Amino acid sequence: MSEPILVLAPRGRDGAVIAETLTNVGHTVEICGDLVGLTHALGEKAGAAILTEEALAQGASDALTQWLARQPAWSDFPFVVLVTKQPGRRAQADAERLKAIGNVVLLERPINAETLISAAHSAIRARRRQYVARDHLDAQAKAEEQLRFALEAAKLGAWDLDLDSGNLTTSPATRAHFGVPADKPLTLAEIEAVVHPDDAALRAKAIQSSVTGGEDYDIEYRIFWPDRSLHWVQIRGRLSRIQPGEPRRMSGVSLDITARKAAEMQLRLLNETLEQRIADSIGELRRANERLLAEISEREQAQAALVQAQKMDAIGQLTGGIAHDFNNLLTAIIGNIDMIERRSEDERVKRMAANAREGVERATKLTAQLLAFSRSQQLDLQPVEVDALIAGMDDLLGRTLGHTVEVRMALGAGAARAKADANQLELAVLNLAINARDAMSDGGTVTISSRISEEWHEGLQPGDHIVVSVSDTGHGIPQALLQKVFDPFFTTKSVGKGTGLGLSQVYGIATQSGGTVRIDSMVDVGTTIEIWLPLTEAASSARLREMTFEETPLSEGERILVIDDDPSVRRFIVQCLRSLGYRVAEAASGNEGLERLAREAPDLLIVDFAMPGMDGAQVARRARQASPCLGVLLVTGYADAGAIRELVNSEAVLRKPFKVTDLALAVRKALVERTGDDAGGDRPFPGRPPGDAIRCDVESKP
Repeated sequence: MSEPILVLAPRGRDGAVIAETLTNVGHTVEICGDLVGLTHALGEKAGAAILTEEALAQGASDALTQWLARQPAWSDFPFVVLVTKQPGRRAQADAERLKAIGNVVLLERPINAETLISAAHSAIRARRRQYVARDHLDAQAKAEEQLRFALEAAKLGAWDLDLDSGNLTTSPATRAHFGVPADKPLTLAEIEAVVHPDDAALRAKAIQSSVTGGEDYDIEYRIFWPDRSLHWVQIRGRLSRIQPGEPRRMSGVSLDITARKAAEMQLRLLNETLEQRIADSIGELRRANERLLAEISEREQAQAALVQAQKMDAIGQLTGGIAHDFNNLLTAIIGNIDMIERRSEDERVKRMAANAREGVERATKLTAQLLAFSRSQQLDLQPVEVDALIAGMDDLLGRTLGHTVEVRMALGAGAARAKADANQLELAVLNLAINARDAMSDGGTVTISSRISEEWHEGLQPGDHIVVSVSDTGHGIPQALLQKVFDPFFTTKSVGKGTGLGLSQVYGIATQSGGTVRIDSMVDVGTTIEIWLPLTEAASSARLREMTFEETPLSEGERILVIDDDPSVRRFIVQCLRSLGYRVAEAASGNEGLERLAREAPDLLIVDFAMPGMDGAQVARRARQASPCLGVLLVTGYADAGAIRELVNSEAVLRKPFKVTDLALAVRKALVERTGDDAGGDRPFPGRPPGDAIRCDVESKP
């Protein structure tokens, strides 16, 4: 028993006898010399106090009374007072002193040892229960403070409703959501009075469903503030567990979503009018072109080409910007899906995460096509299994070309791989297939084939190539025009049906991949266009790439500086790197990052390309000037390919969206290239299998 019992018995050996009696049964006893000493000892975690009546009669009890009055709410210190049996009532002064003590047990002397020990045990147990109550109160206060902090951080209000009496309790935040000052109450009747008439029935139905069916209460509705301005609120709640005889209660949170609803409305209006505005713009452009045709035919041709180029550039900038913002969102989404899959053991959750991942992957492909259209993406040249890629396009080709066109496959490259960008190659094949369809006004057959060729043609690098051919049975192209078909803006289609960029884009994709394009056509027979791509061996890829599906590399103690203006993406990257063991610093802009660079002295700089003020290439260039040995990894969802190639090679670029494993591999590759190590050597590569959980909670604080 650790709590000491304080003993104050000033006469004779009473104090010593009491101490010896209690010590023999395991209590810790402290004998006090006077009432002042006892009062001082009370503040040192004493368990109880035993004193004689004559000790109180010595005076100096004011300090004890004041101490007792200052006790916290959970405390009621126990006293055992040994009193002398008296024939009549005690003197008023003595009775007042005993009453002032409060929690006191009186034992008449003489007393036996068992009575004293029992009283001491009871007093100690009572004090310990008080300590337990104190701990519970402290824990409750801490939990309430944490809840208050979380609600404030999320801008949520809290409320509690007695369904039987209609009494409503609200937090200041909830009252603010309804336009009511924090110091004024908010009643259920007042809420019902300010609900928009068109939403009142929906709100009442939601409450009824929750009360009768036990469903969670979740609704968004409009309200009028006292100044008659219209606002949106989101209310969520849940029924409390009801015991027999207890009142029915519902508790929940509130949120002002007026800004979100306004943004949704603006977006909806924009979407509803976008098609018409585009149609009007195109119509105006067509009318302008027709007026120019009436003046000078030759001048109109040049002007039409210029206008077309400006339009395509504007659309390219628009799609590139949209793809950049979309890739930022996809990065946070796919990263969190990846963490859910890693951390969850629930198969149902994993299935739902897999479904979400499939949607993100489709969105990722869409953004890649937007970037290819805008010509704002550096090709990501990797070994691509051409036959598998084309076979995977079967459904896409069928839907795109329509029922009047028969699609045939003659794939002979097998498992051979070409050096290409998979997304761009897919786009090129689709482009050629659409051109083939347009060349067959009455329908026909499009044949897509592949083969491995050892031939050499002008514009090719030495070595074997994979040849992808797209053939049609259409009207063909006259020989005089074959030399022009790959020129930008040249088209044989009628006005308004072609941009003249399709074949030039295919040519650009092939030549950037180290290959070329060949065309063979005969009027009234058909056309065959071949894409020649260098053959590559899958086994020649670096060990780091092979490890993508085998292990996730961990930190070896390196320091990393992350610069990204998007808070959600930056937070995801930082927390993932910390979970892998890296020491990470972060910055929200290029200037802030360069300032931190001098203080942190990192081994690697991870920087987003598209940032306001100073883009990632500019930041990396200045960082390299200050620290020539600094490793650089550019993260991009939309980038100027020339600026990236001028700074680093394609291996130092991580494209959004990406997963935890992609980030870990890209970081390790950048660090290995910085130190000049051979990624394929025998040096140990720390990591873990991708199935192991990586804790990466983007909401936690560093």
